Order: sequence, then C-alpha cells, then structure tokens
Amino acid sequence: MKYFFLILSLASTLLASPVLTVAVTLQPYAKMLSRLGKDRIEIVVLVPEGSDPHTFEPKPGTLKDFSKAEIYFTDSSGLDKNWLPRFKGVNSKVKILALDSGIQFESLDDHHHESEALDPHLWVSLKNVQIILKNMLAVLMQYDPQGENFYLENFNTYMEELVSLSDSIESLSKKLPEEKKTFMVFHPSFGYFARDYGFKQLCIEADGKEPKPKDLQHLIQEAKKSKIQSIFIMPNFSKRSAEMIAKSLNANVVTLNPLAYDFEKAIKILLETLSKVQ
Repeated sequence: MKYFFLILSLASTLLASPVLTVAVTLQPYAKMLSRLGKDRIEIVVLVPEGSDPHTFEPKPGTLKDFSKAEIYFTDSSGLDKNWLPRFKGVNSKVKILALDSGIQFESLDDHHHESEALDPHLWVSLKNVQIILKNMLAVLMQYDPQGENFYLENFNTYMEELVSLSDSIESLSKKLPEEKKTFMVFHPSFGYFARDYGFKQLCIEADGKEPKPKDLQHLIQEAKKSKIQSIFIMPNFSKRSAEMIAKSLNANVVTLNPLAYDFEKAIKILLETLSKVQ
C-alpha cells in the first residue's frame, strides 16, 4: 500500500510539472500566456513588473532563466529586435515565434521616440489581444498536443471575458459624440485602443521627453479645444507637464499602468473615466 501511494504521489508531481518553458518580454503577454497554460507551462518574463522597457537591461538571473526556454514569443517590435541577439546568445536553440501575426502595426504619433518606428503597445486593444491569444494557442497546441483540450478550454473562458469587455468599449464609443472621444496621455500607450474603438489619443511627451514651453502651450490649447477632462499618466513617467496642463484645464490626472501584469485594469480605468465625460 505504501508503494501505491508513493507511485500516486510521483504521478501527481509529474502531472503538475510544467510541460513547456515559454519566454515573453512583457508582463501583459505573461498574463495572456498564464490564462492559457496555467500550471502546465513555466513562464519566463524578461522585463520585471514596474520596470521601464525603454531603459531595461536584462540581469544575469533573467538571462539564466531564458537559457531554459523552449519557446520565445516575440511581438516583432523595435524593442524586441534590439534584445534578440543578446537573448539568442544565451539560448541558440530557443524557438522564436511571432505572437503578432495578423496584427496591423501602427507608427507611434508625432511625439514618438526616434528609435522606435512602430507602436509596441499591442495589448491595449482587446481586439489585438484576441489575435495574440489565437497565435499563442496554436503554438502551445503544436508543441504540447496532449494539452490541446486544456489550452482550448482556458482559451474559450478567457476569450468570453475579453469579448465582453471589448463590447463594453464599443458600446461606449457609439454613445459618445465625436467631440468627446479625445483623451490625453503623457506617453503614447493607447494608440491601438484609439484606433480600434474610434477614439483619438493626444500625447504630451516629445521624443520621450517633457515638452518645451512652446509645445506645452500648444498642447493646452489643443486640450481645451478637445474638452479634455482627464489626463492619463503612467508610473515611471514624469507628472510635471501633465499636472500643469490639468491645472490649466481644471482636469483630473489619472494614473494607470498598461505595462502591468493585470493590463486589463488599465483598460478598465480608461473605460470608466471616459464613460464619465460630460
């Protein structure tokens, strides 16, 4: 009987062990992957929670974890391309697979960082997230066919939640008149949200820096014209210019973090704030 329980214990341990080790760059992608694979996959996240991807440098411990990955999901952005040679240097056998297949990239707006041609914030549009999930699902089922039903069940559950939230955003967009569909952010993180749901994003920063006094006055005038009531800022970015503009407009400054693991929270905050526009 003792041996029976020992075998049962070993079997349970084996079943609970991750089947695949998968690496992603950012926390939002880790959230998506976790919802699909749960304990069946081990996830290596290259950029820690709270870090700025624009200034990120992978630590030795991160590279050590990456060396064990069998799959690396890339979003093909400029940041990913810059990091790839270093990652491949510690893991030449890793399968590099695109999670952005089927997504149409946009350029960042006129105030973008000069080193980034494409907007990498794909996940702020739930329509993009649904495409990313389908791409991830196909890969997981290909490399772990025994887990196909498990992945598919998790995929369907998560998709229902995303579709419901996406429908709420579309419903709000239809209700709001055009003159109230403009919102202001410090860093241009919500371009795909604006594109896919019929909003317009105004960006404060210029080439990744605080705007000059002349540009600041122009932004204030543009914000007044667009009747901006809230300005969205992200952690790790300066609040100074956003607070100056908000004071001129008698507007609110709202903090959200689209780079967080719980990226849907930032989208919900944006949705809730926009729904209160008068």
